[in-house]
Amino acid sequence: MFDKTGTLTVGRPVVTNIIAMHKDWEPEQVLAYAASSEIHSRHPLAEAVIRSTEERRISIPPHEECEVLVGLGMRTWADGRTLLLGSPSLLQSENVKVSKKASEWVDRLRRQAETPLLLAVDGTLVGLVSLRDEVRPEAAEVLKQLRDNGVRRIVMLTGDHPDIAKVVAEELGIDEWRAEVMPEDKLEVVRELQDDGYIVGMVGDGVNDAPALAAADIGIAMGLAGTDVAVETADVALANDDLHRLLDVRDLGGRAVEVIRQNYGMSIAVNAAGLLIGAGGALSPVLAAILHNASSVAVVANSSRLIRYRLD
Repeated sequence: MFDKTGTLTVGRPVVTNIIAMHKDWEPEQVLAYAASSEIHSRHPLAEAVIRSTEERRISIPPHEECEVLVGLGMRTWADGRTLLLGSPSLLQSENVKVSKKASEWVDRLRRQAETPLLLAVDGTLVGLVSLRDEVRPEAAEVLKQLRDNGVRRIVMLTGDHPDIAKVVAEELGIDEWRAEVMPEDKLEVVRELQDDGYIVGMVGDGVNDAPALAAADIGIAMGLAGTDVAVETADVALANDDLHRLLDVRDLGGRAVEVIRQNYGMSIAVNAAGLLIGAGGALSPVLAAILHNASSVAVVANSSRLIRYRLD
């Protein structure tokens, strides 16, 4: 299983559109107040909004207070105004009218794999900011090689809208995906597949992936892009963010298992030989000690072959 954002995608979204939807608002104001809502968030979308504001040299209004609305967006108080920034579902839940024009823009952007963030100020929709996170260039090739190597099911998990998930999945050749999933939903998917008899590997990078990484049979965190929580929770942390390293993990894991079996075989053979020789009275204590230590040296020497493994 793969998390989408930051794993199958680069994890560095960029602002693609800033649209004012109120006659008294300019696009620069929409971006500035969106940034005010996101200024203390570490979410990739929030960082992209802040980065775009800085690049355009737009000043960000300070906010007095903010509230994270999990899975929906942010509620913020700034300049004596109440701001809502997030999905259309957030505005609908707060009884903010979303115009037909705004809905058409949202649908169009999602079909382009862009994430729209709607901004409402004091209960009125004033604009939207859309962002796009590019797919990693090597992702499709790596997924194909994983299938060729015997991985039976590849599932993409994302908190994005189904329209966005579908576009990305089609680009990567993924047939099975789940959209609008929360962290606890990812955990449930892992357990569901395990209950079906699958050995589950989970690849992710964020805090919201940590429960699924911990529950999976093997959790793999993206090394550079991954959060500290994800890296600490996972069984394996990739040294860099090149998905080709997943193929090395599979190969190196297979070699490690082979070496472990060889070591068990050598240890059992040496101990069995020692028992037989000792039973015949031909093994002195000194020779027994030498034989025991020799088997330990052989195991270490055999294991050290893995050090010579080189990444392609």
